[in-house]
Amino acid sequence: MPISVHNNENLKNAAYVVEEHIFINCKLTNCRLIYSGGSFEWANTSFENCMWGFRGPARDTMQLMMTLGMLKPGQAPPQVMQGTSGGPVN
Repeated sequence: MPISVHNNENLKNAAYVVEEHIFINCKLTNCRLIYSGGSFEWANTSFENCMWGFRGPARDTMQLMMTLGMLKPGQAPPQVMQGTSGGPVN
């Protein structure tokens, strides 16, 4: 899968597969982010009014968190994920 690097960009009204993009010093507004559980990378990036979608292993993890009561149905993903890196992108 090709990786696109976004640096110092204001991105609006777009959809991104998280594993296919690197975000550095970016602001995403009104975007849809799809995460499947793979490696991702972002730094100093903020998300405003973005919608998250989860598929594959990420969806299964979200379902487990709801089953255990760690996350309520419809609750946004934990904010601790913002501004961190999931490790190197392969």
